Amino acid sequence: MTRVLAILQAEPERLWRSREIAELLGDVTLVATYRQLARWTEKGMIKRVRTGRYAAITQETALAGCVQ
Repeated sequence: MTRVLAILQAEPERLWRSREIAELLGDVTLVATYRQLARWTEKGMIKRVRTGRYAAITQETALAGCVQ
């Protein structure tokens, strides 16, 4: 699933849908994609912007989280 991180980081400003990510991967089910995205969100590796929309954590996002 490191391909997912590469997809998200390729366009960090884009809000990706789970379905789009699964379609780009081609060999991964939508359910497996949902599960992995949820795990990575919990670990802080990516961010869930809203239901079903994900984005890469950029350096700006990480710094903003530390400044609170």
